[in-house]
Amino acid sequence: MKQAEEKVILVDENDHPVGLMPKMEAHQKGLLHRAFSVFILDDRGRLLLQQRAAHKYHSPALWTNTVCSHPRQGEGNIEAGIRRLHEEMGFSAPLQEVFSFIYKAEFDNGLTEHELDHVLIGKFNGKVQPNPEEVMDYKWVYLSELVEEIQKNPGHFTAWFKIIFEKSLPKLLQAVVSLYPDMTLSFEPVFVEKPWGSDKLKKVLYKNIPSPHTGESWEISAVPGKSTKVSEGVFKGFTLEFLWQHLDDNFFGPSRKIQPAYPLLIKYIDAADDLSVQVHPGDDVAMKKHNSFGKNETWQIIEADEDASLYIGLKPGITEENYLKHLEKGTLEQILNKIPVKPGDWFYIPAGTVHAIGKGVLLAEIQQSSDITYRIFDWNRPGLDGKPRELHTQQALEVINIDAKPHKVDDNVLKTPYFHVENLHLSKNVNFPKHHHFTIYMNNHPGGTFEINGKKLDFGQTLFVPAGIDIKIKTLKPGILTRISPE
Repeated sequence: MKQAEEKVILVDENDHPVGLMPKMEAHQKGLLHRAFSVFILDDRGRLLLQQRAAHKYHSPALWTNTVCSHPRQGEGNIEAGIRRLHEEMGFSAPLQEVFSFIYKAEFDNGLTEHELDHVLIGKFNGKVQPNPEEVMDYKWVYLSELVEEIQKNPGHFTAWFKIIFEKSLPKLLQAVVSLYPDMTLSFEPVFVEKPWGSDKLKKVLYKNIPSPHTGESWEISAVPGKSTKVSEGVFKGFTLEFLWQHLDDNFFGPSRKIQPAYPLLIKYIDAADDLSVQVHPGDDVAMKKHNSFGKNETWQIIEADEDASLYIGLKPGITEENYLKHLEKGTLEQILNKIPVKPGDWFYIPAGTVHAIGKGVLLAEIQQSSDITYRIFDWNRPGLDGKPRELHTQQALEVINIDAKPHKVDDNVLKTPYFHVENLHLSKNVNFPKHHHFTIYMNNHPGGTFEINGKKLDFGQTLFVPAGIDIKIKTLKPGILTRISPE
């Protein structure tokens, strides 16, 4: 007996059923019908793709999501998705529905795919056994690789799959977060060469620096051109800047709604020589002139040579007139407030404060997300190209606070309008409930070793935890762990 052709459920734009129709007829007439697309990821965060069989009546041999098909009459979307997973890929997995969309695509053979597509997601780590009648091939890929491949070779993928990535990527990215309830993000540092850089980032913090003139390791950054990439997991290969653009406040917290850009920048700085004397603008000037945040920052000293110092503010009694005279004569160093430092010291540097990191200091810098610096004095030395570096004398005059004084943080907590920083002295395991903002953890004090949501955090490493995720810290070796949040 000839098997009856499978029917699809015709629906209106609100997904209300309006009838049944044989599948081929519905595609010939281009009528809206119900469908589903299944996305299966593994523990490493890779998505399972299938290449459709060559004899499929449309989109043959194209790559697409794990499974896509139509529910039967009386069958729920999840029930249908689980059934089709088994029929096409040879395994079963729990699924959840995350969003839906309507699309219409016309094919060269005269058929039209007009679907209200329900997107389902799930996890699976076992053996895939594809049905050769349905699937030519399969592979596991990271989402970032897929975004790049779709842009380069759009003709390799099905229409609905491309539409999901082109128009609903934020929804998909936000949805997959639910599959990883203990999610943390590690980033690949961005290294910056400086004339005063050396090799302490490698020797002390075990960074794989590119040269002996590496002065900075940008641990977590969304600054354009220097945005750090996720090193592992479901978001591997995406930059923080990309995630900020595509994920919402469920991932980043309320700051995602009110901030014009990702708000924080986390660095390590190795000063083998005195840094230039400089000053940073506040938000008003920086936004007006540079379309950027201002630069309020805080320093935690990791290592300091015996005679190492910081320069923060001007000596007591110095007026703007004194400052201008010394600037003109090239004797600015005579009026700088020089502060000897040791490991463990902590200072807050508000915008407008004249400052410089002194020779022999290795520190962690937590700051607003800004790369705006007004250089006042550079100790009359050449840059890496052998030429003097540019000075920003007039811009600096507009933002300097002559009366700014050193602000040493003597407590374990620093709260500013721009960031909250706390040193956690840990000797045992500790759990923190879901936080409404994202949090960052830095292991920047020698001695301690920790594990956060199963991810080991050694000395010199930094970890990002999204908003709304429980935080479980295992203290492997007692020490100090620095916790950072936007507020």
